[in-house]
Amino acid sequence: MSHKNDYSCIVYFGKNEKPKKWTYVHNLRGFGSFLDKEHSAWTYFNVYNRRTAQYLKRFYKGNIIPLFLSSMLLALVCTFFLTFNKSPLNHSSEITFNNGIYNTATIWTLHKQKGGCL
Repeated sequence: MSHKNDYSCIVYFGKNEKPKKWTYVHNLRGFGSFLDKEHSAWTYFNVYNRRTAQYLKRFYKGNIIPLFLSSMLLALVCTFFLTFNKSPLNHSSEITFNNGIYNTATIWTLHKQKGGCL
């Protein structure tokens, strides 16, 4: 999956400065580090899809910023669907009791039994 310069960002500063726009942003975490070093007065920035100009997310100073938004979205979707995993293999009572017959197994071990023929 290619993420080459997927984002445009508009950075907002204090009350006295105008917002600035960066058109070709590749790595959001690196962009946040750049802002901390070069423009320490920033308060938040909005992230847009560079090709469609669709608004994606807002990050405030001090927030955790991911490398790419799709990786964050993928992680959230995976954890959402894993919480609702209800396969029949999780219900042991449905597996062991089938049509009135218990499906069990006896495991024979090699130890000397008392009182038997062995």
